[in-house]
Amino acid sequence: VFLLLTALIHNFYKTIISKLDTKAFGLKETSRIKAFVFSFISVPAKWIMTARQYVLNIYTENRAYARPFKTEFG
Repeated sequence: VFLLLTALIHNFYKTIISKLDTKAFGLKETSRIKAFVFSFISVPAKWIMTARQYVLNIYTENRAYARPFKTEFG
């Protein structure tokens, strides 16, 4: 199970590094996966129902999450 999760995180990490602005998350091109996990994956979030649809509610002050998850901060 651990190897499977590590492989998933690695693939997700490579996609984020190649497609998104890494400086918005406080990462560099040479950042390691551990820094990525603590700054991106370890963010509390909860699915809530609003107007008959589920919306991802992200609990962070970092505005860099608005683009990948298409959410509004305010």
